[in-house]
Amino acid sequence: MYDLVHRYAPASPVGRTLVAIVASVIGVPTLVLGLLGLADNAAAGLLFLLMGVVTLTVAGQLTRGVVRQAASAGPEASPHETGTPDESDERPVETLRRRYAAGEISDDEFERRLDRLLETERQSRSADERERLVE
Repeated sequence: MYDLVHRYAPASPVGRTLVAIVASVIGVPTLVLGLLGLADNAAAGLLFLLMGVVTLTVAGQLTRGVVRQAASAGPEASPHETGTPDESDERPVETLRRRYAAGEISDDEFERRLDRLLETERQSRSADERERLVE
């Protein structure tokens, strides 16, 4: 059931949370109506009970998914932090790799920038070697 719910759920945690809230707001009254309806009309009461249980199950699975997603982010992913603490200490190639892995830049852009960075590093190394020779 978990996989089925998350296949059709919104991708963002905020969207999943909103759907879970809506399902809960619909599911609880439907469940109560089903319990009350069992005394008058058993068929309608069972239908409402079934609808209430299904919507509350969907809400529970969505909530479970959001909690799992938050737990997998780990304690280092605090909502108050705007960036990684060692971001300023990263070498340019590491920054480029991180941005590529995050999907911020395309394959072609990554390769173009990587080639440029490697060429710049080669030029700076050769300049450093020339300076050492002069000394």
